[in-house]
Amino acid sequence: MNEGLRANGRKGARNRRGTAPLLTSGVCACLALLFGANAHDCAAQQSAPLRIKRTAEITPFRLTGIDGYMVTRYLRDDSSSSGQAAGAGTRQSLSTLSEELFVMTHSYVYHPGLLSLDLGGGPIIDKSRYGGDGIATHQGRQVYNLSGRATVLRDKPYNGALFYDLRNQTQQLGPAQVMLTENARSGFEFALLNPVTPVPLRVDATRSTTQGKGADQVTDERVDRLRLRLDANIGTLGTTVFQYQGMQQASKSGSPGLPIQASTTDTALANLDTRLKFGADRQYELANFITLNTNRYAFSQAPGLAYNDFRFSLDLRGRHSEMLQSYGRFDLNSGKQGDQTTGLTSLRGGLTYRPNADVTGTLAAHGENNKTGASIANSYGLDGTAQYRHALSLGEARIGYGFSYLQREQEAAAQQARTIGETVTLSGTGFVTLTRQQVAAGSVSVSNLTRTQTYVEGSDYLLTVVGLTTRIQRTVGGNILDGQDVLIDYAYEFGGSYALKQLDQNLNVSWVLGTYLNAYARFADSAPQISSGTPTATLNPAKTSLFGTRGEFPFDWWLYTRLGGNAERENRRETISPYQRGSLEAYAQVELPWVRSGDLRLGTRRTRIDYDFNPLQGVKLTAYDVRLSSRLPYNIDVSLNATRERDTGAPLARERSYVAARAKWRMRKLQATFELTRTHDAQGESQRTRSYGLFTLRRDF
Repeated sequence: MNEGLRANGRKGARNRRGTAPLLTSGVCACLALLFGANAHDCAAQQSAPLRIKRTAEITPFRLTGIDGYMVTRYLRDDSSSSGQAAGAGTRQSLSTLSEELFVMTHSYVYHPGLLSLDLGGGPIIDKSRYGGDGIATHQGRQVYNLSGRATVLRDKPYNGALFYDLRNQTQQLGPAQVMLTENARSGFEFALLNPVTPVPLRVDATRSTTQGKGADQVTDERVDRLRLRLDANIGTLGTTVFQYQGMQQASKSGSPGLPIQASTTDTALANLDTRLKFGADRQYELANFITLNTNRYAFSQAPGLAYNDFRFSLDLRGRHSEMLQSYGRFDLNSGKQGDQTTGLTSLRGGLTYRPNADVTGTLAAHGENNKTGASIANSYGLDGTAQYRHALSLGEARIGYGFSYLQREQEAAAQQARTIGETVTLSGTGFVTLTRQQVAAGSVSVSNLTRTQTYVEGSDYLLTVVGLTTRIQRTVGGNILDGQDVLIDYAYEFGGSYALKQLDQNLNVSWVLGTYLNAYARFADSAPQISSGTPTATLNPAKTSLFGTRGEFPFDWWLYTRLGGNAERENRRETISPYQRGSLEAYAQVELPWVRSGDLRLGTRRTRIDYDFNPLQGVKLTAYDVRLSSRLPYNIDVSLNATRERDTGAPLARERSYVAARAKWRMRKLQATFELTRTHDAQGESQRTRSYGLFTLRRDF
């Protein structure tokens, strides 16, 4: 009996030994299909344990790497203001000491190509002090950062990923303006690529939330975004790309100085971009762009707002020879802003002829149909240029001539039209000119990008009118941040019902001496004539003359030095708003001695604009600039940028100074950075000063 049991045991062992290779072969075959592995090599590893140690990738779980960093930060942000109607003589300060540890692990499950993991996180300890007008508060935060990403089949033509990222960080809103924020982002990515599909597909969806509070800004936003991209080859002709992006943004962000209303923005953007080349020598290029954009705003305390835009463009270009090229372009734009519809259809074509390197000529024809509501404007015309260069014994002479002939007819069913959502950037206290002329008085409305706040004229921004143009500028101490993008809605005069003919001509003459010197003169003449009807604005014939020079001269003295600058003088004689403009700029740039590399640049600028009919809206600007950059021994980089501007041309004199000093030191995985920024703005009697300092010590591992 015992012999029989031993015989059966030996037989079972043989069967198990015979079954194991079959199972191994099956597993290896599956892995070969999934990861592109070779089943023969996999089976060979069964009898070669040393090779398994050297090349094995199949394991339930493997940690492949750990990295991270330790950071200590100290920042201080101080601001003071005076001479303002609201908040006169205020002082605010913020100081924060932050210590952060972050560890990131890299691993995979079963095989690197099956599931790879990147998981990390770490604590942040903040100690902050807020101060304002003699009142100070202390706050401590114990928060954390967390990051995770799981990637499936990363090396295959079908792959995807899930991710989540939570970051507590300091966000810089502008010069010397900071805010502590918490940012969370989660979502997924998916790709289906060649050779699985002839049309590669990429999809990603994310949800992002941002919350934070600073002295000048409160942020509370949620953004849901879906993006889709399809790429396709059209044989050997070219490619076409389709992209779609849908976004919903819920916002309660804005300045603490104004009421904030909750808003929701729904945006959908679809774009098809096709580019083809054809012909025996691929000398023809065809580009087609199709775009559809919709925006809808919903508010908690106001009626909603919507505008749509559709654009179609077809551009054909041909290179018939080295001397002759041609192009044709068709554009169709249609949109709806609120209850106002707009439409623009244009066709343009032209030739470029270059018989030799010194002579170039262009000739083009164009036509346009523009509809705004029930008002219609039609125009067509010709334009052309001619350029000639001639080498002299000293330098080179250049002469150019251009003309544009236009016939325009328009019928105005309404006196005014509207522009909704014109985006401008307001930096410092400089002027920005609105796109449309003849802006209706009292029609301008300025809001932030999410339309949660509407700013107040006089305290947040100023409007000035020069001739037919309207300018906007940010005020010191208002609720618009330095460098902020804003949306502007306004009404403008359509111009009445009339027909005109207009011939514009210009002549350019210049003398060029290599890369050292360029002296030039430009003359322009614009002569509109009414054929019928009566426009609502006076015709504006104009003659312009401009003389200028620019140059840069190197000197290889003890220190390599470059001296340069430019000067211009312009006189524009027109009916509505004639002016004279003069500008001068000079600079010197010197290489620094005793350093690895670096230079020092000193400069000054002068600009003066005098309007004959608006003497109080001119420009009298004087500015000084200093720039220093240097790389010192021991891996130390330092830089300094300083600017001071003063403009006394407008009724409210404005002044701005900006200083930014930065230093960086790095030794292997240890890095230290220092940054100090100071801005000072003055506008009339209002002044504001901000100082921002940041020191960071970081150790990577």
